[in-house]
Amino acid sequence: MGTRTRTDGPLKPYEALSAVYDAWTANNDYDAWADFIDARLRRHAPGAADLLDVCCGTGLLTARLQKRGYRVAGVDSSEGMLDKARGNVADGTRLVRADLPAAALPGGFDAAVCTFDSVNYMAGEDGLVQLLESVAAALSPTGVFLFDVNTRGKLENIFGDSHYGDDCGDFAYVWRNRHHPEQQSVDFLITLFLREGGAFTRYEEHHRQRWFSHEEIRAAADRAGFRVLEVLDDYTPAPATQDSFRETWVLAKPAAGTASP
Repeated sequence: MGTRTRTDGPLKPYEALSAVYDAWTANNDYDAWADFIDARLRRHAPGAADLLDVCCGTGLLTARLQKRGYRVAGVDSSEGMLDKARGNVADGTRLVRADLPAAALPGGFDAAVCTFDSVNYMAGEDGLVQLLESVAAALSPTGVFLFDVNTRGKLENIFGDSHYGDDCGDFAYVWRNRHHPEQQSVDFLITLFLREGGAFTRYEEHHRQRWFSHEEIRAAADRAGFRVLEVLDDYTPAPATQDSFRETWVLAKPAAGTASP
């Protein structure tokens, strides 16, 4: 079987990866994430019904939140990911392409979520503030925003300057990382080989994730009009520690309920 190569340079994130994203993330426990989100919203936003899934991707989490009784709309910057989402979510779900972080988002939501490291794609502190301001504008006065982030420990110690790959049948990939400690970031160069007809086509995507300190996130939340309710270890009720590889932050607008201890 032959191989064709795209020659017009690296693609935007998820431009090619969207075609196999659901298989790529098959090990994600979206049901556990949805249960966790449901529990935190019941605690901090009781009665919340209308949710906004920011950076919804292919809608796998969106669909699970819908099955738990929420009315969920999704936004994402990748049309390819939204195309896949339309086949995963409930009929009639509102899906909007938006160029984050500064895009005007649909409004009137009781809560918003942003999962699977999407916040790490924001370009520096200004990008983080813009995202939080956009989400704040989309929420009701009592709105709650739950998001996760990869920590410095994960980006430095798990990703770092490593490289790896796998043959997954209908697609294969080589993933090469470059760590930029002075920029608090790691670049991912992902080479994909997608089966298309009788040959594989080679694509390259360039991704960059940046870690944010607690001080940076708290300052950005304050600038956007949020207060911090919880900082948790991954998708568990345990508080985050310096050893956490993923943190889940729960923010609230001023009129929301009181913070948990």
